[in-house]
Amino acid sequence: MSDEKTIEWRSEFHKALSNPVRLKIVDFLVDGEQCQCDIFPYMGLSQSTVSAYLTQLVKADILNFRRDGTRKLYSIKDAQLRKMIEQIRQLAKKMV
Repeated sequence: MSDEKTIEWRSEFHKALSNPVRLKIVDFLVDGEQCQCDIFPYMGLSQSTVSAYLTQLVKADILNFRRDGTRKLYSIKDAQLRKMIEQIRQLAKKMV
């Protein structure tokens, strides 16, 4: 990946995680794959709003999704990314 593509990816990654709702979704998925139907009630937002946030996280290469019948299951795309998110979450608890 060229330096420009790397910078672009990093920029999109940080933009995607700069929104508190998207960050809360990612935190919810750190423990493993979740059905979209479980994410909506956890977030306390409308289905369409959460769907838009999930789409943004997929486009930013942060989340994967797969279909299981009529259900959409989301997960963090990469184990290294999951570990980094967990570490940042732990750091935030110590800093606050």
